[in-house]
Amino acid sequence: MAPRKTIKVTGWPDPLVQERLEDMGFFFDAEFHAWIRFCDEHELPTIRDWLKRHHLSHEVTPAKGRGELKKHPKLSEQLVLKNGGGPNTCALCGAKNVPCRQWIEGDDTDAIDYQRPAKFFLCGSCVQTRMQPHPRLYAPVEDQL
Repeated sequence: MAPRKTIKVTGWPDPLVQERLEDMGFFFDAEFHAWIRFCDEHELPTIRDWLKRHHLSHEVTPAKGRGELKKHPKLSEQLVLKNGGGPNTCALCGAKNVPCRQWIEGDDTDAIDYQRPAKFFLCGSCVQTRMQPHPRLYAPVEDQL
C-alpha cells in the first residue's frame, strides 16, 4: 500500500473553478470545511501545478485512514447477499435476472488498493439510489488495475 496524500484548497474557489475542481476529483469535506482530494504521491506534482496556475492556495498533508474503513458507513455491511451477488444478481437488494456490475469499496482515503477490499455486484437501480448519494468511494472492478 503506497502512502496517500490529502490536498486541501485553503482559498475559496469561484464557481467555475469549483466545477473544474470537482471534475478533478476534489469534494467539499465538512470536517475540513474545505475542498479536498486524496491522491498518490506520483499524482501530486501535476495537481499542484494546476492549483498554482489557477492561483489557489493549498496545503498537502499525509492522508489519514489508509487501509481503514471507519470514516463512512459501508454498503458492504448492508448487503442482502453476503457472497457479493453475481453478474445477474444484485447483492444489495437481492434482485435476480437483472444486469449487474461489480464494484469495489474504497478505504477512508478513497483508495481501492488495500488488503481484502469488499467487492460486490449492484444493479443499476441500487447504483443510482443507494450508491450515488453514498460518501465513500466505489469504483467499478474493471477499472482496477
